Amino acid sequence: MLDKSLLDLLWVTLCIGLVLLMQAGFLCLESGLTRSKNSINVAMKNLVDFSVSVTAFLALGYPLMFGTSMEGWLGWGTPFSIGSEEPLQMVFFLFQAMFCSTSVTIVSGAVAERLGFRAYLFLAAGMALLIYPIVGHWAWNGLDRGLSLGWLGQAGFVDWAGSTVVHAVGGWFSLALLLVIGPRTGRFNPDGSVNPITASNLPLTTLGALILWFGWIGFNGGSTLSLDARIGPVVLATCLGAVGGSMGALLWSWWREGRPSVLSAINGTLAGLVAVTAGAHALSPLAALGAGLLAAPVALLMENWMLRHGIDDAVGAVPVHLGAGVWGTLAVALLGDLHKLGTGLSRLEQLWAQLQGVLAAALVAFVIPWLVLRVINRRFPMRVTPEQEWQGLNISEHGTQTELSSFLGVLRAQAEGGDLSLRAEVDPFSEVGLIADRYNHVMDAMEAAVAKTRAVFQTAGDAILIIDPHSGQITAHNPMAEAVFGRSSAAFAHLTLSDLVVGVTPQRFWLGLHEEGEGRLPDGHTFPLELAITRASHGDGEMLIGTFRDIRARKQAELAIKASEARFRTLFASAALGMALIDAKQRVVDANPALMQMLELSHHRDALPPLAQLAHPQDQQEVAARLDAVIEGRSPQENCEVRCLCEARHLTIWTRMVISPIVLESNLTPMVVVIVEDVTQRRRSEEALRLAATVYESTNESVVIFNGEGRVEQVNQAFCRLSGYTAREVRGLELRHLLSARYEKSQFDEMAQALALTGHWSGEVMGQRKQGALASERLSLSLVRRPDGSTQNTIAVFTDLTEQKAQEELIWRQANFDPLTSLPNRRLFQDRLHQALAQADRSAGRVALFFLDLDRFKPINDTMGHQAGDELLQKCAERINAAVRSSDTVARLGGDEFTVILPNIQNGQDLSRIAEGIIKTLTEPFYLKAGEANISTSVGVAVYPDDSQDDEGLMRAADAALYQAKDHGRNNVQFFTESLNQQILERIALEKGLRRGLGAGELFLVYQPQVEVSSGRLSGAEALVRWRLPTGEVVMPDRFIPMAEESGLIVQVGEVVVSLAVQQIRAWLDAGFEPPRISINASPKQFHLDGGGLTSILMSTCDAYQISPSRLAVEIVESGLMANPERSGEILAGLAKLGVEVELDDFGTGYSSLARLSRLQIQALKLDRRFLVGIPEDPQNRILVTAMVQMARGMGIEVIAEGVEDLRQMGFLQDLGCHRAQGFGIARPMEPEAFVVFCQTPKLEHPPYGNCIVGWAAPEPVRT
Repeated sequence: MLDKSLLDLLWVTLCIGLVLLMQAGFLCLESGLTRSKNSINVAMKNLVDFSVSVTAFLALGYPLMFGTSMEGWLGWGTPFSIGSEEPLQMVFFLFQAMFCSTSVTIVSGAVAERLGFRAYLFLAAGMALLIYPIVGHWAWNGLDRGLSLGWLGQAGFVDWAGSTVVHAVGGWFSLALLLVIGPRTGRFNPDGSVNPITASNLPLTTLGALILWFGWIGFNGGSTLSLDARIGPVVLATCLGAVGGSMGALLWSWWREGRPSVLSAINGTLAGLVAVTAGAHALSPLAALGAGLLAAPVALLMENWMLRHGIDDAVGAVPVHLGAGVWGTLAVALLGDLHKLGTGLSRLEQLWAQLQGVLAAALVAFVIPWLVLRVINRRFPMRVTPEQEWQGLNISEHGTQTELSSFLGVLRAQAEGGDLSLRAEVDPFSEVGLIADRYNHVMDAMEAAVAKTRAVFQTAGDAILIIDPHSGQITAHNPMAEAVFGRSSAAFAHLTLSDLVVGVTPQRFWLGLHEEGEGRLPDGHTFPLELAITRASHGDGEMLIGTFRDIRARKQAELAIKASEARFRTLFASAALGMALIDAKQRVVDANPALMQMLELSHHRDALPPLAQLAHPQDQQEVAARLDAVIEGRSPQENCEVRCLCEARHLTIWTRMVISPIVLESNLTPMVVVIVEDVTQRRRSEEALRLAATVYESTNESVVIFNGEGRVEQVNQAFCRLSGYTAREVRGLELRHLLSARYEKSQFDEMAQALALTGHWSGEVMGQRKQGALASERLSLSLVRRPDGSTQNTIAVFTDLTEQKAQEELIWRQANFDPLTSLPNRRLFQDRLHQALAQADRSAGRVALFFLDLDRFKPINDTMGHQAGDELLQKCAERINAAVRSSDTVARLGGDEFTVILPNIQNGQDLSRIAEGIIKTLTEPFYLKAGEANISTSVGVAVYPDDSQDDEGLMRAADAALYQAKDHGRNNVQFFTESLNQQILERIALEKGLRRGLGAGELFLVYQPQVEVSSGRLSGAEALVRWRLPTGEVVMPDRFIPMAEESGLIVQVGEVVVSLAVQQIRAWLDAGFEPPRISINASPKQFHLDGGGLTSILMSTCDAYQISPSRLAVEIVESGLMANPERSGEILAGLAKLGVEVELDDFGTGYSSLARLSRLQIQALKLDRRFLVGIPEDPQNRILVTAMVQMARGMGIEVIAEGVEDLRQMGFLQDLGCHRAQGFGIARPMEPEAFVVFCQTPKLEHPPYGNCIVGWAAPEPVRT
């Protein structure tokens, strides 16, 4: 037979499990009674407060409660110690810890939906540390040894399983906390009436009550601490108490409310359990039933009392645990068996002992905490904010939400922000999801209606007022109302209809009105207006809608039209400018004498041809179009400058035409008046000024313009670069500020005297930069005088001599010959060239200059080594020297660049013969130590003085010719021409502008959509770079990309493109728009850039903006890949790891085969647009496209067709099985805002962006 102590241990352990099960009951009960938006928070508190309370009880609560008693008031023991390691002592501790956690959990339900989570944990720890242990010590100290050592226990106070110690303590503390933090928002109205808050899940609450009932068997039965005969009566009393409470609540609700209440039944059941807990061992079955029966009305009455006094208990915890707990504690004396109580007290004495226990618990658990909590709450508010409470503690405290709370969040956002575009998420498998789906449909219709109404209201050309029909108060107005009535938006809130319209009251307009009246301005003046007011109904009643049109202009026009016509006739006849009246068919109705004279017309004014025929043939279409725009009312006025033909002398003059509509009283048909001004002289002057400005800004010389007072008025960019000043900084300075401080006034006086006498002065000066640095400069001053002889401007030209001085110093320290080839170096070359030009000047001869550049030298130098490259340069120098005359100078400027100076040139044939000889001798193989090498050369030729008047210009001309030779395929000779010079200047200006534009952020991207050919679904977009100049002009990439490739700026351009594309994707995502995959173009230089190149740029940029690289695709021309296949394979592998798709651009224009390309990781190739020209009629292109698509598909490579223009091309591509397409037939490139509109617009509304030859569905999102 088992040992009795083991049986006791087993029983108490089983009861611990039952009491622990009560935590699940509390969780179900409280989460079911609270709203779903707080249910997770309630569950979390139930879970965590158990751990917190047990920990705190072990740390200090248990020693205070069951430690050595100090006069019955407090216990003393070791923290984190349970006093003994005996098994029964251990389970006794755990059993008491369950009681402690139960008391704490009561608080969580009472203050649910408003108390912060951290504040609750702090309070839970405080209860377990102090409040519960102190009351428990007074009542139960010595219980583990079968003694009553607390002062309440010694006084005869009986609380079998804690009606007061556990439940009333939890209820008292909950009541104190409720008084401090107040009710839930919206629970009570200002008049004290109660707003019901519906429980989220009553079945779950009922389940919780049943679990608590079951767990209560262990709560009361385990308090025997022994497996003995008391268990049966205790368990019976427990169940009968619950039954009595349930029946009492049922009868009460039937009596008071006329129907059975679920909540009343649940709270009555729990109240009965709480009531019998104090005396379960001493109550007869009938007494237990009676105690439970009375506990229910006590709890329900207390609940009503709390509501009348504005105390909001979320789950009814205070009425159940405090009300029923106090009743149950007193019922021990009233209904209990005194013999079983064993206190030796009479019933009255026992009642006094029980009352002392109730009061003591109230003092410790209510009075003192209420005082302390008020102080704490003022310093550290325990309640969540109203925003968090409305949002729900699931989200605000734990970041979780239910489907219903998500739906309510959308409703609130719309109510607060008025954003009708918000939509709720739809789960088609739940009731809330179905409600959200229908709600979204309603909002779609409402948003469309509101958008239309708002657009009409905001953009109406007339003032619109919304008026209260009773008070006449203006409740709303549109922007035009502010302009019509001359008042600010804020002023309308304080105005009535009679303040704005004279003699008008709202009562006149119940039946509607349309008439003319007088409006009133803020200064009291009135003006005529046309008004129409109608009545309309809305949800809150009725309103008046008034439309008001300012007709001052119309009235004035009506009064003045006759006088105006007369004045016009006088002006027409006497005007110095040409004027013509044109009818609706563009015929000249009348022309004034000035026009007849200007165009030397011999016709009679009644027989003039149409105005467009008087213009130059190339301008006639423009004149006719502008006349139509005004006549048809599409434009209020047109201005243009066109050429006109003078009939008599057959001359062409420039004229400025201003075309305006006119209505004459005698002729109501549409007519226009055209004012014509001869601007030929102005155009010539402007052209001259533009040319001068171009020279001024593009010259490399620093130019400063001083005004008549000797202060800086204007400088060019060359001066800013030289001096370090900005144009703004230098304006207003004098010449002395730009030169060294060592110059004295007398020296400036000498300059002024020379200028006054001769108008010029030049000399070498020491200039001073902005930062104080000194530099040697040549200064030339020229005087510009007014017609009266006074000084208008002084022009100063600064030539920087710093480099020249440095060169002079280097000449003394360095040799004049190239150490590798023994040819003259650049400096000696320049000296020889200068001498040759000087000699040519003296003898009226000619000097030719060759610039040579070795073709394919770099690959040889890289593959065969630098020593082989040096040997090759030496042999080239020998061959060039052998190919020219002994009087010619061959020089090496550096690298593989050579020059030849040829003096005394007699004719062009000599130059061609010598140049061809050089090309021929360098084309022959070179036998080097490292092997055979083959090169060629390109030659640029310039002749002095034919192509330039100085050596620098001659060198620039030869260099320009050299570039022309390279552009013509290399291994040829090109002579300098003026058109070539213009191209070079334009290229230099373009490169300079691009460098500035890169720093100024002038590049931007447009996006051309790509669609799936089979389905029409939007599958991506290509980002195309554009350059917007400060003038507003947009430069297309075909103008600046080749220059960027040549100058090396293409790498910076590529980095900007990547950054702009990634920034735009990030902006779209932040705005809630899910873009398709964006393709960017990468140049071969950017693709093969050392140090990681394109891959590292993509990674760093995407990381910086927190987007996935897989949102991007990279387009690279096939020549860029095949230039270095091995390196390309490594780069493509890196891009594949990032998820970046690689598309081969302009496929078919190079010489790469699909077989070679298949070895690289390429996901798609783009057919060049030239292959789609003429398709499907062109048989050659049709065969080529078919072959390329079929081969690509066979290799698993997608095909993208560029330049799709019409449906026939698209149909051909669909039949062929092409994957994707783009082109103007689908959509033109567009800026980001238009692209979003395109993506979000149904296919029938696409034509503004192109012909939209295919329909498409929404794009598949690219996930980050």
